Amino acid sequence: MKFVVNKDGPRILFPWNYIGHGGEAKVYRKENLAYKYYHFFEFNNRLSLEEVQLLEKLTTKRILLPQDTLYTFFGKFKGYTTQYVKNLGLIHFMMLPTDLVLNDFNLLKEDNYTLSKKQVVICDLMPKDYRICNYSFNYGLYFIDPGKFYRNVKLSEEEVFLENQNRLDDFLYFRVLNHYANEEFGSYYNYSKLYQIKRYASEQNISLMDFIASDISEDNLSEYVKRKIL
Repeated sequence: MKFVVNKDGPRILFPWNYIGHGGEAKVYRKENLAYKYYHFFEFNNRLSLEEVQLLEKLTTKRILLPQDTLYTFFGKFKGYTTQYVKNLGLIHFMMLPTDLVLNDFNLLKEDNYTLSKKQVVICDLMPKDYRICNYSFNYGLYFIDPGKFYRNVKLSEEEVFLENQNRLDDFLYFRVLNHYANEEFGSYYNYSKLYQIKRYASEQNISLMDFIASDISEDNLSEYVKRKIL
């Protein structure tokens, strides 16, 4: 059982609120909020109080940021809350109507604009351990763990935007399209055929999201992937 204090007063995080942990924190859920309660020892880099307070001021829709700072009763900074988004799974996302998916791409780009204006670089979207999901599919794609995001004031806003877009595109290709193709088609999956969409986007100097938006004619991403690889 943990005790924390936020702007609304004290909160108790019971064992039944516990939903998991990462290298930075234990995670508890209370209603629609995830409480990220830092480990006593710092095993990995994690957001400082100043970084959390900066990100709390930004409004995003798909790249989720800290909403409220957490303290102990003695005033020690102990973590933050984010919006809780239940993961409905990759198949759910692949079957969404195309117009919803394309709207989702636009929301991700808007979030990227918001972050790039503050030179915030998104990070750790694809942990090497596949059991760690820093994302959720729920009528859209949400990135739920900003714990390794950082500012790089040496980069311009445009450079940060492009860096973030590349990371979003890599996630879309490797953890969405490629992963779905492997799961659904196995040995029938022609990797080189699917990779062509990533190559075409690069050749046209546009994002993978924009290329798919211009290329898709199917009802959902599942049918689009099938056309590309079969």
